Amino acid sequence: MEHSGRSFIASPEECPYLGNRTKLYRYCINYSLSQDDLNHLLVQGWRHFGYTFFKPECPGCMLCIPVRVKTFEFKPAKSHRRTQQKNIQTTVKVGELSLTRRVYDIYEDHSLSRFGEPPSIQFLISNVLDICTNTYQIEYYADSTLFAVDYIDQTNKALSTIYCIFHSDYAHLSPGIFSILYAIQLAKDKNLPYLYLGYYVPGCKVMEYKISFHPYQWYSWQKAQWLDEPVQL
Repeated sequence: MEHSGRSFIASPEECPYLGNRTKLYRYCINYSLSQDDLNHLLVQGWRHFGYTFFKPECPGCMLCIPVRVKTFEFKPAKSHRRTQQKNIQTTVKVGELSLTRRVYDIYEDHSLSRFGEPPSIQFLISNVLDICTNTYQIEYYADSTLFAVDYIDQTNKALSTIYCIFHSDYAHLSPGIFSILYAIQLAKDKNLPYLYLGYYVPGCKVMEYKISFHPYQWYSWQKAQWLDEPVQL
């Protein structure tokens, strides 16, 4: 099974990662996926927001590279250990999806400070909170104040990051990196060998962190298989 719904290619758009390039994505809609079904799609390089799954099919470009961390073999780098030390007082709670006023305030600040764009409640609800799989809402607290929220899927063989938001007042804690470190440990605790991080795009600085977690594997679109590091184009 590649997907349970009919797929289609959307109209070309400007690439959000690399200049002077065109984005062309294939989409499909999937409801009520089992953990095994979702894992099958992740293995083939699909990603999703809500019920909408997508993967790139850009002509002449295969630079959106799926990356996954080998959780059982992961060794934190020095920079990761510093991030863990900065968060030694951070409290983490794992629970069900819930949209509160504080969560929306964090999302609003994240949209404005990180992307310079106004928040879209429709995006948050339909693309993040309307999840068709087994999804966790992981909350991060400093002195009882919620400052970051991470959304993560679970399959029968992996965890997969969807979307992480954090308030800019707490950027010094490196919440994005810390959330990945926490997810790696959570995957280990659940006896899951992989954590999917989405697409790494060589040449896009905001994506460079995704290959800082060693050892990782990357998906070759040409060979249709996962390969060990380093990324080779």
